[in-house]
Amino acid sequence: MKNKNIQIIIIAVIIILITIVYLSIKKGENKMEIDGGIVKNQILKGYSENINSKEITYFEYQGYGFQVSCELNNNILHIKSKGGNSSKRDESYFKLDYNSKNKNLLKELQTIIEKYKISKNNGYEYEVAGLPEGLGDTISVTYKTGEKIWKYSNQTPTINEETSNAIYKAFHKDAKNNSLDFTSKGSNTLLYDDATNDYLQGTWKGIHFGKEYKVVFNENNIKIYEDNVLTDDVEYTIVQGNIVPNKLKEGIENPKDRYDYEEFKTISTISKKNDFTLVTYFMKDSYSTCDLIKQK
Repeated sequence: MKNKNIQIIIIAVIIILITIVYLSIKKGENKMEIDGGIVKNQILKGYSENINSKEITYFEYQGYGFQVSCELNNNILHIKSKGGNSSKRDESYFKLDYNSKNKNLLKELQTIIEKYKISKNNGYEYEVAGLPEGLGDTISVTYKTGEKIWKYSNQTPTINEETSNAIYKAFHKDAKNNSLDFTSKGSNTLLYDDATNDYLQGTWKGIHFGKEYKVVFNENNIKIYEDNVLTDDVEYTIVQGNIVPNKLKEGIENPKDRYDYEEFKTISTISKKNDFTLVTYFMKDSYSTCDLIKQK
């Protein structure tokens, strides 16, 4: 009898351990983000395809190549928009921030919403872990009644190209009506001689093989520190999305790519990763990389 009781206790302990392990795995699965694994695929509750109001108070769209938003507050329509090719000096990058002289844009956006049935699949969310930026889109609309439209995907756009173009044209038209344009020269936000500089301003830090690297951008100048020792203090340029010293290698007069430029002393190049992170490439010795996180 005693042996039987011991066996029962052992079996009970095993069952408990198996249960704990199983629950731990399930809990981990809920938090885990595997590259290429679906994290979200759902229709959120509380979002209806039938919108009764026609009075937009907020509109935002983030799509391929451009981002736009407008908000009506105290009868003032505030607009922000940016887009274009921020990695090249081709004058295509733009960044606007202004109060519109009229509110016709809101009516045009409502017409677009109705014409292209943007409220269809309202509340749709689809996210895949590990995908790069710019593959999908986000659209968010708020009405005076409190009704909302929300759709998001980081894999494929939630609206078609024709609808995206219509939104772009509506905001572009409003910019022109306010003596602005979707070009670097037509922007009303300081972009220096290259719009990417506006994006890069500030101090960025990262650790690479035990050494701290600090990169400081100030207009067109870049300073690079390795363990607080200044290694580079030069003017920089951006070639094919890579930040390099603005100095050509000996014997090269007409550069074709970034390899025609000299390298920084301790690193090779820097490139953009997202709004908060740059990536430094160490091609001389280790052929490795280091993330530089912007310091607030």
